Amino acid sequence: MYCYLYDEFIQENKRFERELHLIENRLTDLGIAGKISRLALFRNAEEMIRDEIRRGVETLVVLGNDQTIRKVIDVVSENNVVLGLIPIGPGNQLAELMGIPVGVEACDILSARRVEQIDVGTVNGRRFITGLRVPDFRAEITCDERFRILPTSRAQLEIRNLAGVSDPRDGILETVIQTNVKTGWGPFGRSQKQESTFPMQSLAIRSDEPFSVYADGEEMNGTRFDIGVEPMTLRVITGKGRAF
Repeated sequence: MYCYLYDEFIQENKRFERELHLIENRLTDLGIAGKISRLALFRNAEEMIRDEIRRGVETLVVLGNDQTIRKVIDVVSENNVVLGLIPIGPGNQLAELMGIPVGVEACDILSARRVEQIDVGTVNGRRFITGLRVPDFRAEITCDERFRILPTSRAQLEIRNLAGVSDPRDGILETVIQTNVKTGWGPFGRSQKQESTFPMQSLAIRSDEPFSVYADGEEMNGTRFDIGVEPMTLRVITGKGRAF
C-alpha cells in the first residue's frame, strides 16, 4: 500500500499544479496510485506518518525535495517502511544520488521498485543520509574511541555516507579532513590543499567554543557532537543511475 506525502511548498505554489496533475495520472496508469497526505505548518509529520503505517502503509513516497526527506527520515527508518521519492522543484541532491529524475519521470522508477537498503548517519540523535560538513573546523575529534585528531591549522571536515566515492551500504562513514599546507620558502611559498581520509564508525567532536555543522545541509550549532552510523537502516527505491 502506497501513501503519497505532499510537502507544503508544493501545495502553495500554482506553478506545480500541472506537474502534479501529470504525476497523479501517471501513477494511476501504472497502477500504483494511493492515499494522498499533505504536510502542513501545524501538523506533526511524524505522527501523521505513524498513523498511516498503523493503517497498513508499506511505502511512503515523498513529493518534495531534500528538506522534505529530512522531515520524514526518522520515522521511516524506525518503522521499516520503504521510502520513495518524486522530486519536485529545486534542492534535490539526494534524489540525484539515488538516480531519480525530477517530476513525472520519477513515477516509472517507483513502478520498477528497485529497493536498496542503505546506512544512515546520526549526529546527536538526528539522522542524515548524504553526510555532514564542518566548513571552519578547529575542534578535537575522537575516532572510534581509539585515537584523537586535532588540526594544527584551519581545516574543513566532511563525514560522508552517500557522497563522493562513499558506499552507503558498508557500515562506514568516510571522514575527510582538508587543510591548506604551505610549501616552499618565503615569498615563493605556495599553499596546497592536503586531504586525509579515515574510515570510521563513530566520532566525537569537542570544542570550547560553539561552532556549526551541516547535516544534509541543515545547520546545527554547539560544542559537542556525537556522530555514528546505523547500518542498513533505510530502505529506499532507487533508479539505475544511482551513485552507488
